[in-house]
Amino acid sequence: MTTAERALPASQDQALLSPYRVLDLADEKGMLCGKIFGDMGADVVKVEPPGGDPSRHLPPFYEDVADPERSLVWWALNTNKRSVTVNLESQDGRAIFRRLVQTADFLVESFRPGHLAGLGLGYPELHALNPSLVFVSITPYGQTGPHGQWEATDLNIQGMGTHMYLTGDVDRSPVRISLPTAYWHGGAEGAAAAMIAHHYRRRTGRGQHVDVSMQQCILWTLLNTTMTWQLAGREEIRGGATRKERGNPFYTRMVWACQDGFVLFIPIGGGGGKGRQKSYLTLVEWMREEGIEDPLLSARDWNGLDMFSITQEEYDTISAYIERYFQTKTVAELYQRAVQEKVLIAPIATMKDLLESPQLRARRYFVDVYHPELQRSLEYAGPFAKFSRTPLGPWRRAPRIGEHTPEILGGELRYSAAQLSTLRARNAI
Repeated sequence: MTTAERALPASQDQALLSPYRVLDLADEKGMLCGKIFGDMGADVVKVEPPGGDPSRHLPPFYEDVADPERSLVWWALNTNKRSVTVNLESQDGRAIFRRLVQTADFLVESFRPGHLAGLGLGYPELHALNPSLVFVSITPYGQTGPHGQWEATDLNIQGMGTHMYLTGDVDRSPVRISLPTAYWHGGAEGAAAAMIAHHYRRRTGRGQHVDVSMQQCILWTLLNTTMTWQLAGREEIRGGATRKERGNPFYTRMVWACQDGFVLFIPIGGGGGKGRQKSYLTLVEWMREEGIEDPLLSARDWNGLDMFSITQEEYDTISAYIERYFQTKTVAELYQRAVQEKVLIAPIATMKDLLESPQLRARRYFVDVYHPELQRSLEYAGPFAKFSRTPLGPWRRAPRIGEHTPEILGGELRYSAAQLSTLRARNAI
């Protein structure tokens, strides 16, 4: 395996993947994969076309100034990477890229299937150059099959992957999860699958082509939805703030308004076993403390077999009492008492709530990353796990366009200043 020659913080040199190099050609559909590698300590070389990756134009922008060097999406998904500009559409650029491939351990790309092969840079050609290379392709529907050549956005993939079939209230159109969930699941699954291929390579010395379908990644997130037909003999139905549980004759309320926000609580139905039963009965006691009482609230075992005999009218009556109680409390009051008494109530957090979360602050989850061009540090989401001997990042801000082209091509591949000048004139870099 290769070891990139670079000067990095000592903590990154001690990280899990510090001996390895990744060539990252992915756009927004797969950039998270390279970020995960980078935060695990790998030397991730972001290969961009001259002028920069189009993903640099994704909003929002730092201080609302539209600039390819100020995209917050780019900053968030490209920490710990180095940038080199190479024009893969040019013969000179492809020659440079082939040299880079010989120094790499992983390659991540998200082009339309067949695009790199059309440039002579497909997996068979690069495998011949570097037989140990793990080549990761992240695409909407995979490299093969009837949909392999279809173009798709995150919206399309969430629809084809069934997220949108399930998300939203039943009396309205389906809704998309607001962030690019399909892209991020594809990137995360690509990194996980690459690690499996890496394990195989450590045993055999041989690399593999990892083919990631974002549609299939979404299907893996649906939990028991994919088994509903086998378990209940019917297809799942859409469920938002209110949903109909399998086998229940009533619609279940899930999202409740409080004084300053919302919480999630399922009083009756929805699984949870004894935990759900205890939570409901405890909430009934809380309401009784406030003078909110009705014999119906504890008339029967509403989280046992009696849940199947409750009418919608009875359920709505119970819901009205719960709603009345929740609206007298703040989210923090409900959550703190729920934790103390082991009640299944979860706050629905805003971004502000996450930033101010005592749990995340106690874990020191958010980290400061220095931006020399701004002469200040900015707060970033921290690592997904903490390791005592092999810390994870991020340590370094996302690279500027071609920031490391002289360092990588001149310093590591030994191109002279004159050669680099000629390559720039030819639009190869």
